[in-house]
Amino acid sequence: MRRARAAFVGRGGAVLLCPLLSWLCAAGDLAAAAPAGGEASGTPSNVQADQVSVDSRGATLLATGHVSVTYGTLRVTSDSLRLNRSDGTAVFQGHVAVTDPAGRALGDTITLFATRDGRVVRVLLAGHASVETPAYAVIADRIDADRARDRITADAHVTLFSQPDVIVTGTRATYDQRSGDAVILGSASAPATVQNRDGRIAGARVDFSRNDMRAVIRGPVTADLFDAKLTGAGATIDLRRGIAVFAGGAVVSRRQGMLEADEITVFYRDRRFIAKGRTHLTYRDSEGSPSP
Repeated sequence: MRRARAAFVGRGGAVLLCPLLSWLCAAGDLAAAAPAGGEASGTPSNVQADQVSVDSRGATLLATGHVSVTYGTLRVTSDSLRLNRSDGTAVFQGHVAVTDPAGRALGDTITLFATRDGRVVRVLLAGHASVETPAYAVIADRIDADRARDRITADAHVTLFSQPDVIVTGTRATYDQRSGDAVILGSASAPATVQNRDGRIAGARVDFSRNDMRAVIRGPVTADLFDAKLTGAGATIDLRRGIAVFAGGAVVSRRQGMLEADEITVFYRDRRFIAKGRTHLTYRDSEGSPSP
């Protein structure tokens, strides 16, 4: 049997759904599960849209056109909404924006998971996804924001911006908002990178600390060093001071020759570097072949 629906259409403006949510609470056998205050379990405190429909059991709400929803201090706007009262999920589609005092999140499709008292504990973003705050931003194809654990997981074409000028990229990233630590993984075709105004280092993995403004790059690593190329097994960089240490058989290659060392420390802002440990320098002649 086809389920009956109640439809509400705004005339010349949006429909305000505080009364409708109370009706949704009272529908069918769900009334007993509704928390105090007349709000349905897992539902927002208020919904506004051009058109809204609710099924006969009050389990599913559909809204389209200039959708605006609030969960406490969190506000969501989109083109459409499907609200599932049974599991507390809300699926927003089309130009979705989520804002709260900490920042905002954007995506083509965003799914919110709410508790019985209407607290949003998880946000899934897909398609042109981003999480933005005044201090940092994460951009990716898909983002899973765990608000209960203050952790962000991003997948595919990941970019992490951190003030004032740090950019970290990779194929997958996890960011702990409490500690300010991020782990960014790369792939064979798209290595993880960290860069700022001083330079850029690429490797298999980047461990980045926003609080210390330091990064550990696990190798093999490569970097552009002035007019040369630098490689090594791994590197660490102090992004505040512009000093990087390349270890594990570091090699500086340039047209005139090649320098090999156990460790090379690069002072980007002074445009100089120091080789430590066992070192070997090879010069090339004008024809490009190594000198004897």
